[in-house]
Parts: sequence; C-alpha cells; structure tokens
Amino acid sequence: MSSHAVTATTAAVKQLLFHHPSTLLHYNRRHIISSSLLAVSTLSSSSSSTRNKKKLNRKDNSVSSSSIRRVLTDSVVKRRTRSDIKFDEDSFRQFGDTGTHIPVMVGEVLEVFDSRKLYSFVDCTLGAAGHSSAIIQAHPEMQTYVGLDCDPVAHEKAKTKIDMIQTATNSCDSTSDLKTHTFLRNFKNIRSTLSEVDEKLLISGVNGILMDLGMSSMQVNNANRGFSVLCDGPLDMRMDPQASLTAEDILNSWPEAEIGQILRDYGEENNWRALQKRIVKARLSGGLHSTSELVDLIRSCSSGGKG
Repeated sequence: MSSHAVTATTAAVKQLLFHHPSTLLHYNRRHIISSSLLAVSTLSSSSSSTRNKKKLNRKDNSVSSSSIRRVLTDSVVKRRTRSDIKFDEDSFRQFGDTGTHIPVMVGEVLEVFDSRKLYSFVDCTLGAAGHSSAIIQAHPEMQTYVGLDCDPVAHEKAKTKIDMIQTATNSCDSTSDLKTHTFLRNFKNIRSTLSEVDEKLLISGVNGILMDLGMSSMQVNNANRGFSVLCDGPLDMRMDPQASLTAEDILNSWPEAEIGQILRDYGEENNWRALQKRIVKARLSGGLHSTSELVDLIRSCSSGGKG
C-alpha cells in the first residue's frame, strides 16, 4: 500500500470523525477504528497483486501493517479530547477490554491524580474498571479502594478485574495492604457506602474521587438496552435494568411540559417545542415503543427531513 493511499485513508477517517459529530456520538471508537483498519487491509491486499506484477520492492514501497495500524488508531483517538497527552495504545489495551470497551482517557485521569498520594480512592462510575485498574497500579500506596456502578453487566466485569488486581498486588508486595470494595449501587449513595466500608472515611474524607459520567460502548452497542439510535430496540435506556421507569414510560405518559423540560434542559435541544408536540401527538396513534419509531419522529421534525 503506497504512502499516498495511507494518507488518503487516514484523511477519510478524520473527515468521518471530525466533520460529522453525529457519527462520532453514536459509533464507539473501537468500531470506527476496526472499520478503518479493515478498509486499509482491503486496499493493501488489492494493491499487493499490482505490486507483484510490477515487481516493486516491498521494503521501499510499502508500509508495514503495524505502522498503518498505529497511524490510523492515533488519528482516530488522539484528538478525542482537548488534551495534548500523547495517545498510548498499549495502555488502553492493558487496562481496557478490547472486546467491549477501551477507556480512552486513561492518560488524562492518571495525570489528574499524579501529584497526590491516594491512600483511599472512590470510583463512582466503575464501568469495566479501566480507569480504576490504571489508578491502582499507579498508586501502590493505596490502602482502600471503593468502586460503584448501577449497571450489573459492568459491575460484574469490574468486580472480577478488581479482585484479580487486589490478589496480584498483595501477593507481589508483602507490604501492601490493599482492600478493595465494589458495589452494585448508584453513586448518589456514596455516603452510606463509605460508612459501610469504614465510618472513619466520613470523618477524614478520601484522597481521590473519580466520576466519569455518561454512557460507554458497553451500553450503546447493545441494541436491547435502548440507548443507541443506530439499531432498532426497545425504548428502555435504563442504566439499572432493575429500575422500574423506562424511556417508553416517560415518552408515553409524562405530562407534555415535563417532556419539553427534558428535551430543553437535559437534551439541550433547540427544536424542543416541536419535538414535544410530536411526541404527545404520537400517543393518539398508539405511542412510541422502539428506538426506530423515536428516530423517525425526530427526523420528521428536522429541517428537510434530515437529522
């Protein structure tokens, strides 16, 4: 694959990511990276026969697959935030789960806590424990770790990883006395949780708290959770699948004014009035029951039928 082809493909990826924010919002980064690399692989394979026919020197006229991967992955992730921290793919793969989720802000999180001792630490949004794993490893002085998440799928993954880290840490370092605690809870219960772990923490406080608010690819990529508008699924959107209230309940039964408030204040939607009226009107014909129905309704309110 020629350097021109690599440049063109990288440019195409950047065009997709940085000039189409809606695409970046709904596609998880791993999916985009994988698709981009597949495109490069296809281009490389098709150009291989041409190179053979022309008897070109592979060393002089091609780029190694590892170099291509590094260039493309870096182009996708390094501008993910306003941070200038260098993208470290190895760290992401070490602390993340490449099958479901890669924590892309490991560098930023570690930098925040780099200058302080963390004898006690709380991760309020545990997820798959990517950030927590990195922080525990970076702070061998840590004695008490507490992680919370209200998503049972994420909590199960995280608990397994954190338990393994605790065992490995205490076995490798005889002076380490790390105690880890993971809870299937919403972080709004942080005070009662800390009291349950050690009441002294409520008096002395903890050295560090992390809140990585929002959804992850573990939720968005599962159509049955109802978070994504890319695939049809139920209007669920519950972080805690055991909670009683769903998005379907809200859209089909809440007062019109409260629907508008959600769209305006939480969704920051400029077109909230029109959407509010359409949602309430949809109740007259049976209501909204799937993500595709909601997407169609939103598109009908967008300029020119697009959005």
